[in-house]
Amino acid sequence: MDRLPTAAALSRRGIVLEDQSCPFCSDYIETVEHVFTACRFASILWQNISSWCKVPNMFSFSFKDLLELKSHSGLSGKKAEIFHGLVIIGCWCLWRLRNNIRFNNKVARMEDVISEVRSCGFLWAKNRAKLTSLSWSDWCKFVNM
Repeated sequence: MDRLPTAAALSRRGIVLEDQSCPFCSDYIETVEHVFTACRFASILWQNISSWCKVPNMFSFSFKDLLELKSHSGLSGKKAEIFHGLVIIGCWCLWRLRNNIRFNNKVARMEDVISEVRSCGFLWAKNRAKLTSLSWSDWCKFVNM
């Protein structure tokens, strides 16, 4: 729905920003599509998640494509649902890092984002997806779900 307050969205609403570039790569104007799909930083995250979950590399050209990745992942059942949850957690972690860069001068480190996706995903899977017997070692291998 393009409601996230990216630089491009704020500019359309009449809010003037000093810097409208992507906080991850600084190469393009910050839009929802760029931050979550086109930016090379986001692409690396999606490649890491797809490798970890043992699915073909994820390519998306829009935010809507991201939300539909589970139907093209080749996974089924609980694994497909968990994969979908990881995509959403990945988006949340990217947006959170974007805010920390913009407002707290944090440096973007892919290792930190991947660690956050894994740890938040593990807590979500154990508690919300009701995989109470899931161990951290199985989670890190993406098995026994």
